Amino acid sequence: MRDTGLREGAKASLPIVLGYLPVGMAFGIMAQKAGITAFEAGMMSFLVFAGASQFIAVEMISKGILWFPIVLTTFFINLRHLLMSSTLSLFFNKNSLRTLGLLSAQLTDESFAVAMSDTSKILNRPAYLFGLQMTSQLAWTGGSVAGTFFGSLIDHKAYGLPFALPALFICLLVLQIKSPNHFWMMVIAGISSLLFKWVFPGNWYILLATLLASGIGVTIKPKVQSSKIRSPVE
Repeated sequence: MRDTGLREGAKASLPIVLGYLPVGMAFGIMAQKAGITAFEAGMMSFLVFAGASQFIAVEMISKGILWFPIVLTTFFINLRHLLMSSTLSLFFNKNSLRTLGLLSAQLTDESFAVAMSDTSKILNRPAYLFGLQMTSQLAWTGGSVAGTFFGSLIDHKAYGLPFALPALFICLLVLQIKSPNHFWMMVIAGISSLLFKWVFPGNWYILLATLLASGIGVTIKPKVQSSKIRSPVE
């Protein structure tokens, strides 16, 4: 992996880092209140690296729930990563399976959004994506550890830390709205996710809304834009 790609990816991760630090601290605060040590919280963030799953896992741990339901819940929550990783793999068709596995292990919603905002930067450039994801993961892990150490000194609700993650998603979403089609897909995805959440229990609404919005997006996408997306694998 070339250093230039790593540096470019690290610089591109700045918006994610600014969001991950406070959200990671919020997770660390919750972990500390659930009796989880700083080392355990840091290792969870480093090895699992899945914000929503970690928040739910900590809540389940605090209630004394056994490990298997926690693992199963995490698995279903993160099923959306199948869609994201399969999409990104199209832009790394010249790289080995080992490289794809490493990049997939660090994949998050936010890094996926930044990477897909300009696919020319990631096309067969694993170093760029690795720099983007590695820097983001370090910020998340660092925030988690800091939260466990200083959580007792911070009124996280007063400072709005729980809203940091939704705020980050909103910023990334706005940056990607570049046409009327993008706007309407945002509306469709939002409305369908609310409907699916009302109908289906658990977190299935995330995967279902993603599939629906993606399917509609592929259908209405102009042929010119479609050819640009297909070009990496031609």
